[in-house]
Amino acid sequence: MRGDRRQIQTAVLGGADSEEPLMLPLGAIELDVFRRQHEHDTFWCGLLLGGCGLQLTTKLYTDRVCSLSSSAWC
Repeated sequence: MRGDRRQIQTAVLGGADSEEPLMLPLGAIELDVFRRQHEHDTFWCGLLLGGCGLQLTTKLYTDRVCSLSSSAWC
């Protein structure tokens, strides 16, 4: 998508060392469903994917693609 400036496009479930990767849906409607399906899960910038190991949160947008972010720069 044009103008896509996400820094984090993938995550892992449960902890930074997890081997269970996932990709966040791009659209707001799909993100709502994703959030309901994973309401008790935590998302992490996976170390095995070359990430920083920080916990991530979902960001819902209606004017651009949805994304994952952390409280600090990875």
